[in-house]
Amino acid sequence: MATPPPHSLAGLTLRDLDYVLAVSRTGHFGRAARLCGVSQPGLSEQIRKVEALLGCALFERGRRGARPTQRGATLIPLVERIVRDAHVLMEQAHGTGHDLSGSLALGIIPTLAPYYMPTLLRRIRAAHPDIALRLTEDRTPDLARHLLDYTLDIAIAAMPVTDAGIAAAPLFFEPFRVLLPRAHPLAARSALSSADLDGAALILLDPGHCLRDQTVSLCSPATPPHPDPDGPFATSVEMLRYMVDAGEGIAVMPALAVDTGTEARGFSRAVPFASPEIGRTIGLWWRATDPRAPLFENLARELGAQATP
Repeated sequence: MATPPPHSLAGLTLRDLDYVLAVSRTGHFGRAARLCGVSQPGLSEQIRKVEALLGCALFERGRRGARPTQRGATLIPLVERIVRDAHVLMEQAHGTGHDLSGSLALGIIPTLAPYYMPTLLRRIRAAHPDIALRLTEDRTPDLARHLLDYTLDIAIAAMPVTDAGIAAAPLFFEPFRVLLPRAHPLAARSALSSADLDGAALILLDPGHCLRDQTVSLCSPATPPHPDPDGPFATSVEMLRYMVDAGEGIAVMPALAVDTGTEARGFSRAVPFASPEIGRTIGLWWRATDPRAPLFENLARELGAQATP
């Protein structure tokens, strides 16, 4: 007769593993409990149960939070894989159905959300009234991570997608504009080239925003936008607008963010690029393993077939 393993995992549930992942991601038992919708004592007790079943401590507790132990750092990626595979199992078992319905978690990048979300919501609700949307605004790397850990079902972000686990379809092309103070020498021009940005006092978004990387790519490698690593950065597109209005510099902006209201305020002017190819393609993203992929592809066609917002 085979010798039984020293620890039985019969009492371990996927919910328990979700708690482990929540603590790992937040670094804090209280924040993890709020994220999971449970009390902190209840979550802590379940984590202790998992540790007892595994026979090792997964987290080092401290007054400032929790971090994985050396052993925990090895095991938590395995926990992520188990939870991910379980979600794939359920998705494949439930099949695709014939239409989108029920709860759908949608994420969108913050440089697009305030300007496209009202249009997006009207279009989705008109075509799919049975969908109950749960909305999240986050940066592109975080949206990709949340797709892969099943926190999100779909996301709207700039293409291309670099993660092999994510599929995408284009929705529309959004051109870029150069936002300048009205007194700036380039503000009188009818159109600009990317070369006009070289050496200019460009204001960038914080690292992590795809618009920052796209702006940098327009500049010559010999003339980076910011020789001074401390100088000016913005936390949002709206902050970019305010800084340009105040004369702090110029900024590359998505067209949806400047095509309404910019001229009326009178402090700045949005000038288009001469090349119509300067901009970004916005796409709908989903997990490559999701059996609802045909429905998401159809949703992308529905949204893309309508007029660009």
